[in-house]
Amino acid sequence: MSEKHKARLEETIRQMVAELLTRRVKDPRVHSVSITRVELSRDLSVAKIMYTTVGGSNDLANIHKGIESCKGFIRGKIKKHLRLRVIPEFVFVYDSSLDRAMEIEKLLHQIQEEQQTPEKEEGDA
Repeated sequence: MSEKHKARLEETIRQMVAELLTRRVKDPRVHSVSITRVELSRDLSVAKIMYTTVGGSNDLANIHKGIESCKGFIRGKIKKHLRLRVIPEFVFVYDSSLDRAMEIEKLLHQIQEEQQTPEKEEGDA
């Protein structure tokens, strides 16, 4: 399978999972979930689905349990729409890259404030 076809399939799965979580799944634990990306294995047997939560990662264990409980429903719906010989097994993984980016942003902002504070003190003298 070409990389182009694999990338297109990953994007299709990402869009379908995101739509199912927001519109079809009734579990309130997963309503704050946002799908960031999907990585398919070479033989298409496993799809690693990376997700993050809107509004922070306050209750990750509960959210992950909610996702795991609706995994079969999601896989069944995707099976009906995709024409694949084998539907990949879904593995949901929390994507902490947004949390790390926010932490870096916070640190950069603190550094910027610290650099501006001595300039103000020097101007007062």
